[in-house]
Amino acid sequence: MKTTMNVQATRGAGLTFAIDTGSGHSMLLDTADLAPEESAGPCPTELLLAALAGCAGMAITPILQKMKQSIETYTIQVSGEKTPQPPYIFHTITVEHHFSGPAISEDVVQRALELVEKRYCSIGAMLNADVHVTHIAHIHHTDAHGNA
Repeated sequence: MKTTMNVQATRGAGLTFAIDTGSGHSMLLDTADLAPEESAGPCPTELLLAALAGCAGMAITPILQKMKQSIETYTIQVSGEKTPQPPYIFHTITVEHHFSGPAISEDVVQRALELVEKRYCSIGAMLNADVHVTHIAHIHHTDAHGNA
């Protein structure tokens, strides 16, 4: 398992950023302050909710398979309530798991959700922990023509 991951963000028009991941994927981020039809991509906090949904789903699916649960469809809805003042962090996040299948045990699903919450979803664990984030500035001076 990789212990170090990386992404590169390059500013585009307006507040957009082209994101390139170390695993070879790309996406475009934009601000949440635009109307959906004007936005070029999801905003970073939407991606955080998406990451939580994906992480939880990828963690619970094999657990339920090992617990012999026959899941036909599975969707996850995540909603977050942000603080009204900067830095506009989520103060509440709700993750709703919707399962359908012929004989799904509520007790088994609850046990699997506990395992995901406490042990197997790294995004959820980070949201519940104090993660040390360091910002470092590197200044590259250019001349009037943009040359380094």
